[in-house]
Amino acid sequence: MSAYDTTYEYCDADALPAETTTVSSLLPDQFYKLCPGQQRHSNNGTDVPLGQPRCGDGSNYSFLLSRPAPQHQQKQKIAIELTGGGACWDGPTCTLQRSMLSFPPWLSSAFVGTNCSDFVDFQFGSPLCAKTIGDVDFSTYTTVVIPYCTQDVHMGDEPNATYYDDDDNDDGDNGNDNNGSADAIHHVGAHNMYRTLQWVFENFPNPSQIFVTGCSAGGTPQPVIYDLINTHYGEQAVNIDVIMDSPVYLTPSYFLQNYFPNWNAGTILKKIGFDFDTYRNEESFPDLILDYALKRSKETDNIGFVTHDNDQISLLYYTLMSGSLSSFGGRDRRLLSSMDPSLLQELDTRSSATSNSGRKMVGDIQSQWWSGINTSMTLAMKSHSNLDVFIMEGDGHCSFSLNVPLQYDGFEKWASDLVRDSSSTGPLAVNQTAATNNLAALQASSGFAIATLILLAVNFLSLSVH
Repeated sequence: MSAYDTTYEYCDADALPAETTTVSSLLPDQFYKLCPGQQRHSNNGTDVPLGQPRCGDGSNYSFLLSRPAPQHQQKQKIAIELTGGGACWDGPTCTLQRSMLSFPPWLSSAFVGTNCSDFVDFQFGSPLCAKTIGDVDFSTYTTVVIPYCTQDVHMGDEPNATYYDDDDNDDGDNGNDNNGSADAIHHVGAHNMYRTLQWVFENFPNPSQIFVTGCSAGGTPQPVIYDLINTHYGEQAVNIDVIMDSPVYLTPSYFLQNYFPNWNAGTILKKIGFDFDTYRNEESFPDLILDYALKRSKETDNIGFVTHDNDQISLLYYTLMSGSLSSFGGRDRRLLSSMDPSLLQELDTRSSATSNSGRKMVGDIQSQWWSGINTSMTLAMKSHSNLDVFIMEGDGHCSFSLNVPLQYDGFEKWASDLVRDSSSTGPLAVNQTAATNNLAALQASSGFAIATLILLAVNFLSLSVH
């Protein structure tokens, strides 16, 4: 095995060097900030694959960790959470998300040096380590938080800087102009996620229970995270359960063919053995990844999928990924020719956000989005008894540590069945009726969600139209 040279040039002063910090050296009930170092091969100085963690703007990355009280440490129970915060793949989207390309400052100020009892008035809600769901007391778990600062749903492997024109015009300047071009972006989410998991693997050789969750962009890569963990621990007697909270699940072929390559997500997908080169442009790409992970899962492991049926954030990103809004004012405007012309005029002039034409167009997209989610989850549940879905009726999106779903009747009971201890009985029984009925409910009443989406689109276009 090649020896590594590890440097910590991309680590904050308040972060501990991960590779030289063991979990046993950390005090219980206190959040620490740990920073994986940059790794290079000792023999030739080349970069180690997935060994260059940092944030999207080139600044420093760390993960957060809190240990339980000493009496709960022997069983090595672990809760891993990936935070969310959008995604970007071209000039307009990366300009929109520019503030999300560095380590989230609220994670340092709210977490480092504090314990779970300090989060009484935390604006994002309490962290997992302060929660009990059914019989599962997460204060007995080691909590690991993987921050998001790369805008690639935690799966990118593009350490070289990528430049995007924020006006998205084909002027040949590769983003290096004086007209407000987006900063250099490093899509290295897979480096951050993978190196964090490596630290977990090294410090927890014999876990009994692992729970993984994530919101939005943090929920999207959960099948990949699950497979990495499941493969590492192999035949060990560890129970691994997952809840994908409001993932941006659908990936239209327009996005896959034109912009997905910017993230170079194939590296992490090939690491789990997924046939990325064959399926990279398939409209069913997310279904294939989920199916792949579930086929390789233990039947005692459970994966849950949670979503609102009127999730405007997921719907907006589905629309942007379809090429329906991100191209306004740029070279790809021709792709919008099939959309309602009156809506194009409406959005360009920032006029009424609730015209009949706008309602019709967005209503059609909304029905298409929900139909895709509904069909995907129904087929997946039929094929895999250890997948279950919880639908929250109405508009909304996730925030942090399942705080939004826990406000809905029935969710805690559903989740407690899913994250039960490994000594509990068999896989979940699934109920597909609710998901099917929600599609009809969505089509019958969606005015508020449509108006909200148009307002989001108008705000987005204020950045992308010149």
